[in-house]
Amino acid sequence: MSRPLTPSIADCLEHQRLRPVFQPIGSLATGEVMGYEALIRGPAGTPLESPIALFAEAARAGCLVRLERLASRIAIAAFMRARLPGKLFLNYSADSIREIDGSREEVRAFLQSQGLTTDRIVIELTEQAPLGSLETLAQAVAAIRGRGAQFALDDYGTGHANLGQWIALKPDYVKIARVVVDGVVSSPFQLEALRAMCQLAKIGNTALVAEGIEQEADLLICRDLGIHYAQGYLLARPTAEPPLTLSEASLRALRSGPIEVLPGGAVEAPCGGSPARRLRSGE
Repeated sequence: MSRPLTPSIADCLEHQRLRPVFQPIGSLATGEVMGYEALIRGPAGTPLESPIALFAEAARAGCLVRLERLASRIAIAAFMRARLPGKLFLNYSADSIREIDGSREEVRAFLQSQGLTTDRIVIELTEQAPLGSLETLAQAVAAIRGRGAQFALDDYGTGHANLGQWIALKPDYVKIARVVVDGVVSSPFQLEALRAMCQLAKIGNTALVAEGIEQEADLLICRDLGIHYAQGYLLARPTAEPPLTLSEASLRALRSGPIEVLPGGAVEAPCGGSPARRLRSGE
C-alpha cells in the first residue's frame, strides 16, 4: 500500500484544507457545557492531519501566524453554522495574538459578518512558538480584553506556562495541563499542586480548567477542590459535530457525593459508600 502524499502548507492555506473539531468544556458545579475549544486538523489521511505535524510544518515554513489566522476563521464559521452555545476557545501563538491586536478592524469586520460577539471569544495562548517580549504580549492581551474577549493561559504546569505569565497576563482562565491533573487521586504531590493553584486562582479572580480528564476519580477530586471547569475524553471527545451535553459517565460522577482522599491515594465516600469503592477499584 502506497503512503499518502504529504500536502504542502502552501496548499493547505491556498485551498483551505483545514477542518475544525470542537471539544466541550464542562462546569464541575452544574454539569453544563460552558463552551468549546476549537481544534484544527489538516487534510484527512495525510501526515498533516495531526495538529502537531501541521503546526510544526507551518512554523518551519514561516507561516504559523497565517495558518492560525485561517484556522480561527474556519473554526468560527463552523461554530456559528452549528449554532453551538457558550464560549469559543481559540488557540493562538504569541505572535498571532499580537497580529490580532494589529489588525483589529479586519477582525471586527469578520466577526460581525459571522454574527459572533467578542464576549463569546476566549483567546487561548499556546506554545506553538516562542513568546518573545512578555511586555508587548501583555499589551496586546490587554487591548483584546478591552474589546470584550477573554484570555486563557494554556497548559499551565508545562513548558513556558509559568507563574510569571500568570502575573503578567492576568488571564481570565488558566488551563491546567494534563500532566498535573491525570492521576491526582493517587499522587499527594499533584494534589497539593492543585490546591496551590486553586488558592492562586481565588486571589487572582481566575477560573481554572482541568485538562485531560479521563478518570472519574480525578474529575471528582477537581470538583471537590473547587476547580471551575474540566475538559477531556471522559466528558467528551473532540468531534466535528460536538454534543450539547457532557457524557453520561461524567454527569453521573458529578452527581455523586464528595469523596475523601486517604493516605496512599485511595478515595472514599464520607460513609464508605459504593461510589468510592468503585472509584478505588478503578471500575
